[in-house]
Amino acid sequence: MPSPVNPRRIPAPVLPPVGAFGGDRIAQPDSARAAEGVNPVQVMAFKMAVVLVFINFSAIHQLLSYVAHVNFYLLYLFGIPTLLGVALGGGIQRTLRGRPAIYWLVFVLLLIAGVPFSSWKGGAATALMPYLRTVFPMLFVIAGLTTTWRECRAMMWALAAGGTVIMSAAKLFQDTGGHYGERFAIEFGTVANSNDYAVHLGYVLPFVIWVALTAKSRAMRLVAWGVVGYGILLILKTGSRGGLVALAAGVLYWLLRGTMRQRIGLLLLGPVAAVTLVAFVPHSSLVRLVSFSADDAGASEEAIESSRMRRYLLETSIAYSFQYPLFGVGMSQFGSFESSHSQIIGDHGYGHDTHNSYTQVSSECGLPALAVYIAAIVSTFLMVNRVYRQAGKRPGCEDIRMAAFCIMLAMTTYCTGILFTNFAYFLYLPVMSSLAIAVSSAAGAEFARRSSSPVEAQPGFAPQQPWLPRQRPVAPAAT
Repeated sequence: MPSPVNPRRIPAPVLPPVGAFGGDRIAQPDSARAAEGVNPVQVMAFKMAVVLVFINFSAIHQLLSYVAHVNFYLLYLFGIPTLLGVALGGGIQRTLRGRPAIYWLVFVLLLIAGVPFSSWKGGAATALMPYLRTVFPMLFVIAGLTTTWRECRAMMWALAAGGTVIMSAAKLFQDTGGHYGERFAIEFGTVANSNDYAVHLGYVLPFVIWVALTAKSRAMRLVAWGVVGYGILLILKTGSRGGLVALAAGVLYWLLRGTMRQRIGLLLLGPVAAVTLVAFVPHSSLVRLVSFSADDAGASEEAIESSRMRRYLLETSIAYSFQYPLFGVGMSQFGSFESSHSQIIGDHGYGHDTHNSYTQVSSECGLPALAVYIAAIVSTFLMVNRVYRQAGKRPGCEDIRMAAFCIMLAMTTYCTGILFTNFAYFLYLPVMSSLAIAVSSAAGAEFARRSSSPVEAQPGFAPQQPWLPRQRPVAPAAT
């Protein structure tokens, strides 16, 4: 049952600023926003932002366009009012208080600076414009408009709901054209490719897990666990070895950071669920999943050839990273540059992208861009980890701890999965950083609101920095 106290009207506590990589300290809440009370513009913009996040991660706009053959411009319909709300409500300044946002800002500046040095300036400029128009603004959507813990939960629900929709539509819109053999893929959208679809599911599934772990309704929890099982089945049916490695990374993270109850549950039920799911996976996909070497018995020839090509692209992208260390060969220009400078097939190269998001950045945008890209990821993870640790030390904050746990789980699976895909310029990581900034800020205020320590209720008590020893309460001065 929601608290009768409006969290927007509670004065925000004085918290330390963001530390190195954004992980040493919890971000400072917007005290002015909390003191002013409800801002109608921001409230309306926040509702639009929730819908915008849902649209992006459900791909409902692409689905409707595929079915109706009409572009409904849903991203513009909800995106423009949302960004106006961000600008009018002080969301830009609020977002830039988080260290991850600074790294993404520097990353964008490096992308812009690299255009004149690109191997094909027109191609790099063309690739940059969609990033500036649709991807980078998402950094400000969640962090700029989400100011309370309840709103953080709403954003996580939007991510979970978006993932559920795209999984629900998978069977109806399964690719039947044989473009990927017997591997599972969908017929529409930017994640139609089997590998891309697996990585997308690896990103959204932890938010469905969060619903399964925290929903008050038992029926909702059961439905959520069912969706999780179905999502894992879809990943296995894609035959994506990168998706399988991402799942393995998620399992390892769960065993290392989960509670004892969560670990026992995974060890007891995980093998049973795995055997059950494998029974529904096509044999060809199973063979592909375990085909990492030509020495493997019964290895898939297609999978082995794919591995050879990927190894070549990885080595070539690393070579380009050091041949053109400052700005690379140009944003989204690796494929064309490699094709015209290599002789692998006749008189040209493969013409494929790197199939590794990290070397995609380093080879196309330069080593400084890669350093900032990784710094943004590390900063985001450490910021959420700080919330996770603080919530674990405070009674009555298990829901906050669980949310932070699932966000880090999503980062673990996604950042592993993009080792095998070209996702460097997609919105996933800026959205994750934006969510981390919002969660860090809202958690700080929520910790203070939920505090029930008798010591802290005494007059003259001064809240201490979380990394310093607590001082004795100061007795009120005699009058």
